[in-house]
Amino acid sequence: MKLPPQSRYARVSRRSVLRGGVGLGATVVLAACGNQDAEILARGLPSTTAVAGGPISSVSTPPANTVTPGTVDPEPGTGPALPPGTEMVVSFTYQQLPGGKNEPPYVAVWIEDSDGSLVATVALWFQQDSRGTRWLRDLKRWFNLDQARIEAGGLDVTDIVSSATRRPGSYQVVWDGTDVDGNPLRAGDYFLAIESNREHGTYSLIRQPMTLTGEPLTLGLIDADELVAASVSVA
Repeated sequence: MKLPPQSRYARVSRRSVLRGGVGLGATVVLAACGNQDAEILARGLPSTTAVAGGPISSVSTPPANTVTPGTVDPEPGTGPALPPGTEMVVSFTYQQLPGGKNEPPYVAVWIEDSDGSLVATVALWFQQDSRGTRWLRDLKRWFNLDQARIEAGGLDVTDIVSSATRRPGSYQVVWDGTDVDGNPLRAGDYFLAIESNREHGTYSLIRQPMTLTGEPLTLGLIDADELVAASVSVA
């Protein structure tokens, strides 16, 4: 997949502040494409990663972020607040590859700061019944980051930000730019992440840096196995 020019990318900086929650202002907009039955459905490397495998049996600690020496930019939170009405649209397609069970995958879409802490969960799709939450740990990166946030004193807002799984197809989710307290996020360097896992199927993770400045932004993302044709647009 051909990416747009790299001039919109931020070089990654470090930050030690662990945010204590997830944004509650996330809104999901579903835009199914193709066949009428198609429904679809976000700490690791700072680039697209795809790993094969099924459900996991224990929680693993994500590796630390890799920071390129000599690349120091302003930290998130030092810039002005994003303008009121800021809207980020994340588009992606979930394609089911051969292997595994023919079940809708679990999917998470979220925003991390440049230190790899969870800023906001944009979308969380999993089986909405009494058994469904036991497999949330299969969303390995999102689950670890969210557990770290909760252990640091944040509220468990899974029931607020989640919805049901979806079948293969093309979708959009929308984030309103608010931070963990429901306030406008400040301009700075962040990561956008999309993660999926299907029972006994393929695990996929897209995690890509971006800079939020309050100005319009369009960015293409690298395909990762069952997650393809992903992009982000900020207006």
